[in-house]
Amino acid sequence: MSATALCVSPALAAPTTEEWAGTSPYFHISNAAGGTAAVTSVDGANDGRAMELRLNGRPAAGPGGGVEIASNTTYQYGTFGTRIKTADCSGQGRVGVVTGTFTYSTDHSDANGNGLPDNDEIDIEVLCAQPNVLWLTIYTDYDDATGRTRKISRAIDMPTGKVLYNCFTTQLGGECEPLLPNENTPASVTPVPNFNSSKQFHTFMFDWQPNSVTFWTEGANGEKNVLWDYRGPSDRIPKKPSLFLQNVWHTDAWDPLDGPAHAQPQSNVSAFVDSTTLPR
Repeated sequence: MSATALCVSPALAAPTTEEWAGTSPYFHISNAAGGTAAVTSVDGANDGRAMELRLNGRPAAGPGGGVEIASNTTYQYGTFGTRIKTADCSGQGRVGVVTGTFTYSTDHSDANGNGLPDNDEIDIEVLCAQPNVLWLTIYTDYDDATGRTRKISRAIDMPTGKVLYNCFTTQLGGECEPLLPNENTPASVTPVPNFNSSKQFHTFMFDWQPNSVTFWTEGANGEKNVLWDYRGPSDRIPKKPSLFLQNVWHTDAWDPLDGPAHAQPQSNVSAFVDSTTLPR
């Protein structure tokens, strides 16, 4: 599939769900420097077809060296989600690959006036070397030159339901600051036995509002398993209209919680997006 085939007039109203059965009028390929994006037949997809985000072997490190799709329009608040099977690095050792589903604002002014470039972002990410763990992150600020940031992240071991990490930080790699009320709720989640995001399709959702961001997984019958009901300070929640994106890329600087995983993948790895949910 080409980027041209994906793009149509932005005047079209966004659907509730993009099923990825063919060309999409709501998304475009925003980056294919390190791979390809195309609809393909795949077992486990609800209609037998999914958007394959394929990262080529030996890619450059960083999101710019990956493959990515992005919405044609921006959204401010609403419900977002994906039914996805994340990248599978089986047989390649401890490689560093990220599968991401996220909102992102490309405006890096300092509208909130705290002296840092704005970086409005809400992430659901999985590291290929630890496919049982979900990483959820809410950013409002980030300065690439200094690593100064304002972000809060949560990591959950899905087979046990244990919250492994819940941290607000103002410096990449820095110490966690004391959490404020309603920043670490719930304290645990319902376990999902045998969870492996690279082996099965799972539905991941989040609802973004001015004073809250709520993440959950959704079962086959629509049942919700709340992962994080973030209702901390409003100034720690993004406010700017943002694109909705999904990507796969190589990281050489972000380890899972169970040990180093910086190695470059030597052969292709793919994530498969069965459906994508956008705000109405």
